[in-house]
Amino acid sequence: MEIVQFEYRGKLELGRMEMAEGELLYLEVKNPEAFTVGDFLVFFYGGRKFSVKIVKKSEKYICLFVPLFETNFPNNRRRWPRVKVELSAFINDYLSEKVYEIPADLRIRIIDVSIQGFGFVSHDPLKVNHSYYILFDVPDLAIKTKTILRHEKLADDGYRYGCEILSITKQDFTALRRYVLLQQLVKGGRYSLSE
Repeated sequence: MEIVQFEYRGKLELGRMEMAEGELLYLEVKNPEAFTVGDFLVFFYGGRKFSVKIVKKSEKYICLFVPLFETNFPNNRRRWPRVKVELSAFINDYLSEKVYEIPADLRIRIIDVSIQGFGFVSHDPLKVNHSYYILFDVPDLAIKTKTILRHEKLADDGYRYGCEILSITKQDFTALRRYVLLQQLVKGGRYSLSE
């Protein structure tokens, strides 16, 4: 943990900063009850300052929202979380717009998501280091991405794959980013924060 300074309601305070999980930063403070969810505080880091929002709190921590585009917070301090899910999706193998190497719209089960990639299970084998399009088949996350499969593992329920996002539209990236953040907040993240 790293000791950091921040200003809240005109008063300079100290806290212990954990590594950021995506856009959430956990900050251990003396009295979390003195902080109000929804308020902003001024965070000092690396000789720079920026405003962040308090989104949750617990008995020991306050949880801050640090947007991806906040350039004053170093991205190398962020650990990109994978949230466990059970979502339906389709995978396509477009060699061209008309030719498939696998059956069109092969159904897969997504088991984890992050803003960098997904984990999923397929009943049919796929090619590692090959590009595929994944279309999520759920109202909460109706996005399409071009991915590359990075690893494969045979499991009781089929073939488990990890893939990395190669391309995604800005609109779909925003939807994915929002979904991951909401899942972190709902599931409590690493510190089981509650409102």
